[in-house]
Amino acid sequence: MRTRPPDLLVRAAHCYEQTGDYAQAARCHDEAGHPLKAAELWEQAGDLTRAADCWQRARRPGRAAECLLSAHRYEEAAACFESGGDLLRAGFTLVTRTRSFATAEQLFATARAQTPGEQLRRRIGRQLAVTLAYGDRGPLLHTLADVPERIGSLAPARERADVERWAVVAAGLIHRPDLGAHVLAASYRAGVAGCAERWQHWAAEHLGDTTGVPTAPAVPPDPVSDPDPVPA
Repeated sequence: MRTRPPDLLVRAAHCYEQTGDYAQAARCHDEAGHPLKAAELWEQAGDLTRAADCWQRARRPGRAAECLLSAHRYEEAAACFESGGDLLRAGFTLVTRTRSFATAEQLFATARAQTPGEQLRRRIGRQLAVTLAYGDRGPLLHTLADVPERIGSLAPARERADVERWAVVAAGLIHRPDLGAHVLAASYRAGVAGCAERWQHWAAEHLGDTTGVPTAPAVPPDPVSDPDPVPA
């Protein structure tokens, strides 16, 4: 098979992209040896499976996994997270999107959880796997009830958002929207970015009513002023 020169392929890809034919542009970039650009274009074309393949070949397993999640290919998404070293996300994908509870529990058991937020997410994940597999909700209920007290102290900020999401999803899967509401309220008070919008969406989906749910970010408390300096 005759191979087309990469520079010619790139020029062709540019023309296709200008006309909105992102799929053909992606094919040209892929053939030219540019999987990163091809992956972005496949996403624009709406072909998330091909995008995931390019992300994997470009050694971006996390991006590949996100595409596969959107394509509802959950087992493959979990495998991508695992290959990228994110065993927590791999386990959470399996426990929430499939019935591979034993595999998920093994992933949580072997995952390295270094920060308090990661440790809390691992606990939620393992206990959720046990709950869904065997029906023992006690430990998970205790952990979820403890999240509102802890979420504000977690750092970095991304960890607070991750714990919020995991806890709310877990509460929904065990049919305890009250616990999800408490987590969202605590996350909102802690100033977690985007919480108001997520809370609105959650209330509309799970309660059918957003009355009383904030529509704007929480106003941070006024900083405590330092006392007047003592004159020298």
